[in-house]
Amino acid sequence: MSRAEEWARKWTGPEEEPGLARRIREWVSPPPSAKQQIVNALYKIGSQINKLDYSLSRLQSYDKMLFEKTVSALVEGDKSKAAMYANEVAEVRKMARTILTVKYTLERVRLRLETAVIFGDVQANLAPAIVALRQAIGHIKTMMPDVFAELVEVDENLQVAMTSVTAQAPIALESSYVTEEAQRILRDASIVAEQRLKEAFPELPSFEKVPAGKVSASDNHK
Repeated sequence: MSRAEEWARKWTGPEEEPGLARRIREWVSPPPSAKQQIVNALYKIGSQINKLDYSLSRLQSYDKMLFEKTVSALVEGDKSKAAMYANEVAEVRKMARTILTVKYTLERVRLRLETAVIFGDVQANLAPAIVALRQAIGHIKTMMPDVFAELVEVDENLQVAMTSVTAQAPIALESSYVTEEAQRILRDASIVAEQRLKEAFPELPSFEKVPAGKVSASDNHK
């Protein structure tokens, strides 16, 4: 068997054997091929993106309620209460920013995995995806432990997939090229997350000015 044939066998898995050999293989149930492991990872990543979207939706609803309370407190002239709500808004948006960044990182990781599946260029696409995934999910370890646990499993499976097709996997994950590509993935995701945050969460009114068209209770006596 040539080296190219051996690599292809590792990537797609062995061909089906006829008769008794096939039944024995199915009974032993060998691990899935590298390609199948990546496909499974794509499915799990998609599921976790859905969970992140759901959490973002809930945060956005909570933020809207706090935003309205902040504005109402300002209209009433109660800056102390407004400041309290504004601090809560800041915490909610901090969480939203983190989740958005992880979400868009996962979307870029998914794109890399899809490219690896289509073209089979594992080291160029899979290694940066693994490093970016590993760095991003650390931010949600305590915030969303269920999603964190699922993505840790994805990370482990992708490492196994990469190791199965190249013995240089540990070295590849630490190369300067991989590190630079992973940082680019994270940087791009962070930029998009910041843009989406501004679009989805309105800016709080200034504490120095009452919103246009509104008057405080004290102004009615002037």
